[in-house]
Amino acid sequence: MKITPKTIVLTFVASVFLLSWAACDKDLDDVDCSTTTSNYAADIKPIITANCNSSGCHGTGSSNGDFTTYAGLKTVADNGRLQSRVIVERDMPPSGPLNREQRIKIKCWIDSGAPNN
Repeated sequence: MKITPKTIVLTFVASVFLLSWAACDKDLDDVDCSTTTSNYAADIKPIITANCNSSGCHGTGSSNGDFTTYAGLKTVADNGRLQSRVIVERDMPPSGPLNREQRIKIKCWIDSGAPNN
């Protein structure tokens, strides 16, 4: 089999994709949410306000989703988008991924049913 530049590029792209995919949520695999308290008012709302509402992306009346209310955030917590974008893909917020502690709080809040507590 002749190795062409196209083969090298395709192999490289596939490798980068696979490594990125494999690393997505691995850093939270060791988290035991039964020992982590995550409260909407005290923990989740301040994270969302500082990182999602401040840029206007998910503010009041936003077509991207209004995260200024519990109901607005609960919708994306229940449909899996919050977990997917913030915890797994880590492409939100656009300014950069949340730190590990913040992601743990959100993950455990979602895992507990995203209560309004």
